[in-house]
This record gives sequence, C-alpha cells and structure tokens, in this order.
Amino acid sequence: MKDMKQILAILGLVLMSIQGVMAQTGKEWDDPNISSVNRELAHALPVPDGYSISLDGTWKFKWVGTPSKAPTDVFGEDYNDMAWDNIEVPSSWQMWGLHNGKSWDKPLYCNVAYPFSYNNSTYSVMADRPGWFTYKNDMTNPVGTYRRTFDIPAEWDGRDVYVRFNGVGHGYYLWINGKRIGYSEDSYTPGEFRITDYVKTGQNTIALQVYRFTSGSFLECQDYWRLTGIQRHCMVWSAPKTQIRDFFFSTDFDNDYVNATANLEVKVAGVDKSKYTLKATILDGGAEVVSQTMDVPVNGQMKMAINVTKPKQWSAETPNLYDLRLALIDEAGKEQDVRVDCVGFKEVSIRSDNALLINGKRMVFHGVNRHDISPVNGRALTDEEIENDIKTMKRLNINAVRTSHYPNDPYFYKMCDKHGIYVLAEANVECHANTGLSSVEVFRKPMSERSANMVRWLRNRPCIFMWSMGNESGGGNNFQSSRDSIKALDKTRLVHYEGNSGYADVNSNMYPGLGTVSWMASQGKPYIVCENSHSMGNSMGNVREYFNLYESKPALTGEFIWDFKDQGILTKYNGKEYWAYGGDFGDNPNDGNFCINGLVMPDLSITAKTYNTKKIYQPVDFKMNDNGTIQLKSKLSFATTDYLDMDITLMAEGEEVSRMTITEPLQPEEVRTVTYEIPDGMDPSVEYFVHFSARLKHATEWAEA
Repeated sequence: MKDMKQILAILGLVLMSIQGVMAQTGKEWDDPNISSVNRELAHALPVPDGYSISLDGTWKFKWVGTPSKAPTDVFGEDYNDMAWDNIEVPSSWQMWGLHNGKSWDKPLYCNVAYPFSYNNSTYSVMADRPGWFTYKNDMTNPVGTYRRTFDIPAEWDGRDVYVRFNGVGHGYYLWINGKRIGYSEDSYTPGEFRITDYVKTGQNTIALQVYRFTSGSFLECQDYWRLTGIQRHCMVWSAPKTQIRDFFFSTDFDNDYVNATANLEVKVAGVDKSKYTLKATILDGGAEVVSQTMDVPVNGQMKMAINVTKPKQWSAETPNLYDLRLALIDEAGKEQDVRVDCVGFKEVSIRSDNALLINGKRMVFHGVNRHDISPVNGRALTDEEIENDIKTMKRLNINAVRTSHYPNDPYFYKMCDKHGIYVLAEANVECHANTGLSSVEVFRKPMSERSANMVRWLRNRPCIFMWSMGNESGGGNNFQSSRDSIKALDKTRLVHYEGNSGYADVNSNMYPGLGTVSWMASQGKPYIVCENSHSMGNSMGNVREYFNLYESKPALTGEFIWDFKDQGILTKYNGKEYWAYGGDFGDNPNDGNFCINGLVMPDLSITAKTYNTKKIYQPVDFKMNDNGTIQLKSKLSFATTDYLDMDITLMAEGEEVSRMTITEPLQPEEVRTVTYEIPDGMDPSVEYFVHFSARLKHATEWAEA
C-alpha cells in the first residue's frame, strides 16, 4: 500500500509538471480563456527600500509584422542581438518608430472600433482583415521582442526576486536567462512575476515578446490612440523569504469626524511565520503618532485596529498625508522586512438624502476625464509630464479626475495624494465595439480580474474615492462578478459603472440634458455625470447651468468634463510641426479629429474653454444682490479661505477707483453678505465695473502667488 501511495504521488508530480508545460503553449495571446500564466497575485505597491533595480533604459528590439515571423530562439544569454534596433523603455513602439524613422506600424486612433477582425465563435484576433484596414496581410498583428541584461547583487542571495512591469500592451511573454516564465495581459495594470529560481548573482538576461493584438484587446476598445510596447516603468526587486506580501490601510471616523480607527490588514508570506512579530507605526513628518505590535499567526493573515486621536483629514482641499511603516521582526528583534507608504484619513459614505459624502461633507466634484497621454511619447509619460498635468488641474480649480478608461501610471495616484485630487479609479475594461461581450461567459473572468487587480494594487491610495468597473461595455451580468470582486477586497469605497447600472452604488450616465439631471436627483442613489460638457471646438457654453443644478440638489455630485487634454501627437509635415490626429498616419479604421477635445491643448496651453472652466470651478462665488449688497459663497468643504486674498474693486476705464479687501476668511461652506460702499462723485458718463478676485496669498507647489 505504501508503494502504491508513492507511485500515485510520483504520478501526481508528473501530471503537475505536464500541466505546467502545457500551460504555456505560446498561443495564450489568442485565447480569451487565458489572461495570465504564472503571474503573481496583485498586492500593495511598496517594495523594500534599497532592494530594487530599474529596468528603464535602452533595450534591444526586434519588430515583425505577424506572429508567424516572431523569433523563437532569441531569449537565451548566448544570443547575439547586436543587429537589433535600440529602443528606450518605457516607450510606445509606434511613437519611438515615428520619431526615429523606423518602418514599424504607426499610431492609430479610433473611438468605437476594433482595428482587427476576429472569429465570432473562438474570438481569435487573426481573422481575415478588410482590404482598407491598416493591420492586414503582412502586418496583421505586429510582435515586438525586447532584450537586455541586468545584474543581481550578491547581497540578494537567499532572497526572493521579482520582476514588475507597470504597463505593457497588449499581452506579453517573459523569459529569464532563456527560460519562459509566464504570460500577462491588461495593458495598464502592473504585472509581476517571481523569478527567484531563474536568476543568478551577476549578469542575467531578460526578454519580452509583446503582441499588438491579443484576446485582451477586446476589453481595451477605448477612445484613444491604440499604442503598444513596454509603456511604463519596470524593475526587478527582492524581499526576504518570509516577507510582508500585502497590506490594506483604511480608516473609520467616529460620528463627529474627530477621532478615527486605522484598520490594517496584512498578509505575511513565507516559512516559520509564527516566529515573527509585525510592528505598524503611523508617523507625521517623521514623528511617531501611534504604533502597535502583533505576533504573526501561523496563516500569516493579520488584522489590526489602531485608535488615532484627532488625525488630520485627507481631502483634495487639505491633502494631509501620514507615513505608514510596517516592520516584520524576527525572534532576535531584527527587522527583516520593512514597507513604507503614504496614507490618509478619509471616509466615503452616502447620506440619507443620497448625498455623496467625504469625511461627512457633501461633495460636488469639479471633475475632468483624463487619458494617460504624452504628445511626444504616447502612452509613456514621464513623471514630470504626469505632475504637470496635475499642477495644471489645480491651477484650473479642478478637484477630481476620472481615469478614463483604465488605471493610470502609479505615479499619477501618488501625485494626486500629494497635491489633492479626488480620483474615480476606472478598470481597464471597455468593449465598446461589441458591448455584448459583457454578457459572454468567457470574458467574465478577465473583466472581474481587471477590477480586482486594480483594487489590490491601488487600494491604499487616499485620493481614490470610488472604483469604476469600466466604460461603455453594455450592461451584461459579467459586471455582477466585477462588483463582487471589488467588494470582496474593499468595502470602504463605492462602486461605479456608467449607464445608471444596477450593479453600481451610484447612478451615472453621460451627456444628459438638464431635465434628466434634475430628475435623477430623486432616483434613490447619488448621481454622478461621468462624462459631460464635451469640450471639442467652441463648446461648453452652458456648463454654468449644470452646476446651478448640481449645487442645488443633494444627490447631484457634479460632473467630469470630457476631457482634460487634446490627444494630438506632435509630428511634422513638410518640416513643420503640428498636432496630428486620426488618419494622419494612414491609419484605418480611424475617427479623425475626435481625439482633439480637451480643455487644454496637448502641450497644456490654454483656450477660452480653459478660462470658462476655471471660472465655474472657482472656490468662491461672488454675487451682486438687488439691494446693492454682495454675497460671498465658499464652495470649499474643508478649508477656510485663509489661503486667499479676496478683493472687491471698482474699476472705471481700466483704472481702479476703490478697493475693498475681505479680511475675515470664509469658513467652509459659509455664505456671507457684505456691503460695498460706492464712493461719492461717480461720473454718470463713465461705465463702471465691479471686479471680484480671489488670489493665492502665497506660492504653492502647483502655482505661484
């Protein structure tokens, strides 16, 4: 009997080995049943300080037009790639090729279309293309192969090693030293692999093979430039064998929003976990606020409830951040693993009148939709470009962003935490060209997986107030699975999906008339206009009327303008630079200039629409009453106007006649009436104007005074 058990055990190992081999057929990219192979479960972003190596920089690159021509024997250490092109990472290969004279595929812009054909039963993306498509014949589905080397330091010996790519589109295989590790889809959510068993101290070779179209492309039919490549930062990092694998920080205020409980969930992975303790410390400017220590249980799953007295709240107006420091301590009292992250005290709720509240205050969002786009580098934004976007928003009184329609670069959320922007965080799900896919069972797992992975990676970000399951993908029951996956991971935030979805915690739709907005105020949920005021051409003339409504009814929570920045691509024609749009590169199908509809131009220069938005979104409203008095209304929920210089000035022929300064700051949400004394001796033949102004008293990180 013992021999039989041994035989069965050996047979089981053999079968597992065969299954592992079969799991990587090289055809996963064209199979909607498979969205990843050997990819690590998503988790909190921070890694141990001093144990990461950037993979950004120059890689070797080989482009081919079809998968059948993709190289198959070029992933080992001994392969000579000197004849290959150089490419900078991160980059979109279409943009890199455009700027460097390569004959690769070019940028393609379309809104509601797949730029590929597919089989209606198997969903293979390799069906025959129409003759007018760009991607056809010998360029049906380009594949880019990347190679480079990196060094593992000796002090990493005995540690687990991982590689992380923050964004690669639209599906890729990974090799380390010639061994195929796995496969990953989802262009805008990090993918991570454990590579401990495949690396060695000293030089190692890493290779990726990236596919232009995959089964994941069905869920990435957004209104944007369709670009490909290693488009965000990437790195190798290491952690101890017994490590802090994940954590989730959330907060719960008392009824008066004075004191709070910091709820902390931590997962410790590895061996002998019960021999460790975990110390959690909350710090403010380096000074300890509170700490708590707990023995790690055998299963490694831990929960802490830490009472915090009078924490400073995080909001877009008062973006107060604390440092959370987690230390895993061994029996000798030595810290073996440390993770540090910025956290904030913020609570999202719904009031009985269906007002959406943050920290107990009703919200009216002054929002915009934002694509992660650079006019020079496509989907590969620099940190400076991302922060400049956010600083520009702050200068325009924008307080909220919908990440249309996919997770943005992780650095974006960090900057929203820092500068103060509310984020409606959207999953990378849009099957606009075939919305029926949201009812097709084979797409249920990848849809819900994309929502879950977004939450796992980003749920510690204070700026995020609501999760969105995607965009313009119909109303299929796959969204029930997506909702369930989000709620299983985070019950502290609301769930959104457009189309007034029954799967969402809020009502939401796009471009409603004023009558519809008024009616939605009484439909039993908070109502958020996730897209509105389409800012294309000479538009946005009645935005003030919408905000009059939003401000008047509790359940109305404002809107997100479509969209923030023109998606023009900087290129040249006859030696002259201009902003290109769909069709300018011979790209088909395309939607022409429909990508040029931003509040600001591609280089962030401003337009008349910019000024209009800044005026409507201003933090203080001024109104002349019929009796000659002036009403001041603060639209701030948390901050006073102490940071502003506010003046009322009488002007004649461009010259100042008199000035009144508001010396006492307005309290949050305060409405005040003041009397402005008109000076004697005014000339009835002269036209006079009363100017109201509110200016920064002091320079900030996002604007000069």
